[in-house]
Amino acid sequence: MSQTKIQTVIIGLDGATYDMLDHLVAEGVMPNLGRIMAEGARGILASTIHPLTPPAWATLMTGRSPGNHGVFDFIRVDREGSKPSYTLATSADVKVPTIWQIASAAGKRATTLNYPVMFPAKPIDGVVIPGYVPWSYLGRAIHPRETFKMLKAKGVFKASEMSTDWQHERKAVQGLSENQLTDWVQFHITREQRWQDILLTLMEEEPSELTAVLFDGVDRIQHLCWHLIDPVSRDDYTTPESVAARELVLQYFRNVDDYLVQIIDKAGPQAQVFIVSDHGFTRSGTRIFYANTFLEHAGLLTWNAGVAMDDQGRVALDENTEASTLIDWAETKAYSLSSSSNAIFIRRAAKPGDPGVTDAAYEAFRDDLIAQLLAFTDPETGKPVIKSVFKREDAFPGTQTERAPDLTLQLHDYSFLSVLRADQPIKDRRVPYATHHPDGIFVATGPGIAAGTALDRLQIADVAPTALYSCGVEVPSEMEGKVAEQAFAEAYKADNPIRYTAGEGAAAGDTDDAALTGDAEEQIRERLKSLGYL
Repeated sequence: MSQTKIQTVIIGLDGATYDMLDHLVAEGVMPNLGRIMAEGARGILASTIHPLTPPAWATLMTGRSPGNHGVFDFIRVDREGSKPSYTLATSADVKVPTIWQIASAAGKRATTLNYPVMFPAKPIDGVVIPGYVPWSYLGRAIHPRETFKMLKAKGVFKASEMSTDWQHERKAVQGLSENQLTDWVQFHITREQRWQDILLTLMEEEPSELTAVLFDGVDRIQHLCWHLIDPVSRDDYTTPESVAARELVLQYFRNVDDYLVQIIDKAGPQAQVFIVSDHGFTRSGTRIFYANTFLEHAGLLTWNAGVAMDDQGRVALDENTEASTLIDWAETKAYSLSSSSNAIFIRRAAKPGDPGVTDAAYEAFRDDLIAQLLAFTDPETGKPVIKSVFKREDAFPGTQTERAPDLTLQLHDYSFLSVLRADQPIKDRRVPYATHHPDGIFVATGPGIAAGTALDRLQIADVAPTALYSCGVEVPSEMEGKVAEQAFAEAYKADNPIRYTAGEGAAAGDTDDAALTGDAEEQIRERLKSLGYL
């Protein structure tokens, strides 16, 4: 075993929110987290403008906003050519260094497990096991490759328990019945245990000064099961199926609560630990906004012949089809390609006579579309559907602004939009559903942390410089995030002044030479569709 001492641990809980965690603590489901929050420091961690997993985690990992790191969605939209298309976002889309690279360049080892947009791995001194890679492909995704062999030999890597039933998950985005939720939750209980086993093994066998893991079941369970454990709604669900699913959800959170203590104990008394989320969560409204149908009714989008109307309250397609194949591109000026990004793209005409909007007409066209979106009301309630519309230069300023969507929408109920065709732009949701909220969590514990402190509101970009500071690494001055100084005790800050360095601190770096096969990429697409993101 290496003699490396773990200095800093980041525990990511995807979608964790105080709105739910405080209830679970009060009801005795998560006593360890309750103690950690009471004895350490806690505060709200504000997400990116659109609180979505890839751009938010990329911001947390780089200390840079999406307009500078370049990740805006699970996908990268290519607007060149005769029609728009998209590919999955990868580590090549992260245009600035991550804290794992920065720490590695500073002579520290780093371990990062299950974080998005980390494949192909950018080599570091340490271990990278990326998230959103099919488990049948994971052996080729791990850096270094020898680590995969070690995990297999130790018996903690069990691909059969990490595989996904794509047909089952595809149904989940449209809503599962109560008697199907138990299988959904049990899968995530087992999968999180595998991540925990891998993490503890690496902390023992190949420890790193900077160690991070992401448990993403919090997000995926809350999407479909929020109504079962939310005190506002849970008493309305009393069938045997609902009760069984609720108990499994509570068991999931009990397990995560135990994991926190196990990780802190394994890290040792010298380690500072940060528990963070990429965004919060809330119950969504009872209606779905069909963005492309809205654009059709506005005369800005035309469907291909034969595209069926959605009558099931869906946000994405069940079958293996992309939204881009549904649209008549010769007659379309504005469109949405993924439900996850809440984005609308404006088609630009490359030259006079081409489909789309000319450069000269772009600004007026965009302003008029914004006005139409903000004026749109739900015919049943008379209330506005869209709370805010952000232009890309306002939402995502930086070196990568041109890659961002033209418009990003924030719906009044914070939910995702639908990219499908419907007979009306807004329709009923068929099953209870929960969605992302901008307010995530930040909890710190360990030596040098300001005990019992309620922190002022933090920004998600603040986590990266805070983690580097905790690990004793100079903070790149280019980072937009700031060290969360209020989270540290005064004596600790006096003994450990923040050090800054000019520039990024490390080059973005070449990726590993591994690449996804067509089949592996298709599996990831299916997973994202199943979660309602494509």
